[in-house]
Amino acid sequence: MKSLLLTGATGFLGSALARHWVRKGYQVSALVRPTSNRRRIDGLGDALQFYSCGNDDDVFSAIATAAPDCIVHTACSYGRAGETLVDIFDANVRFGLLLLEGARLLDKPVAFLNTGTILDPAVSSYAMSKQSFSALGALQAGHGERRVKFINVALQHMYGPGDDKSKFTTHVISSCLANVERLSLTSGVQERDFVFIDDVVSAYDTIISNMTGLGDAEHIEVGSGEAVSVRSFVKLAHALTASRTHLEFGAVPYRANEAMLFQADINRMRSLGWAPATSLEMGIRKTIDKDSVE
Repeated sequence: MKSLLLTGATGFLGSALARHWVRKGYQVSALVRPTSNRRRIDGLGDALQFYSCGNDDDVFSAIATAAPDCIVHTACSYGRAGETLVDIFDANVRFGLLLLEGARLLDKPVAFLNTGTILDPAVSSYAMSKQSFSALGALQAGHGERRVKFINVALQHMYGPGDDKSKFTTHVISSCLANVERLSLTSGVQERDFVFIDDVVSAYDTIISNMTGLGDAEHIEVGSGEAVSVRSFVKLAHALTASRTHLEFGAVPYRANEAMLFQADINRMRSLGWAPATSLEMGIRKTIDKDSVE
């Protein structure tokens, strides 16, 4: 599988995937908004074919022209920038459905690799919209001519250098590096599966490489396979940065419907020959080393 159409290529995960697959010599196309900031992928130059999507016709035209073997969908809206509910569902549900329809119209089998969420739908509009699209994608793969294979990646708590400042892990590490006076946190007893960006990229690459052996609709969990308390993550980041920041555990209440345990079952990924290679300490160190010089 060498022809890939990528959404979210200007984002944290999408840009990492784009760089990796370009280096491997794949034919990579990127479907981007006209207003997208391309700073994360500036260095790829002509190796990446761009398609601008300002409306529905642009999406269908890009898919028809690129005729990809696989669409890798990483674009989403978290709802953290003042988006309305309509905006969030347009980005997380409607856009994905347009991609699926465009894939269905191609005169060839197409694989669709979707970036899902582990969050319960009751947690947020983001979680509900992402879960809704994952269910719709799996449903479509089980109907009709089954020309579109739908693989949903249930991605755990990804982190790494260059991630958005709004993300929890980035906020903690950058705050510790800056030695802010106080960092207000929940009690931190909830456990999360933290997975480093390099391991996520290798997981996606493994799925792409094994696509012919996967079912028409599969749900695959990607993470480290280990659950670590949020408190432990914060204290490790605090220690590795030698930070003077005062950690205020318990100063922030849990959000509604907060899950207390997330831990990926990575047996399916292991069966494909993949295993995480980056320990939590190594991942935090790599993030510190790169973020501290930017």
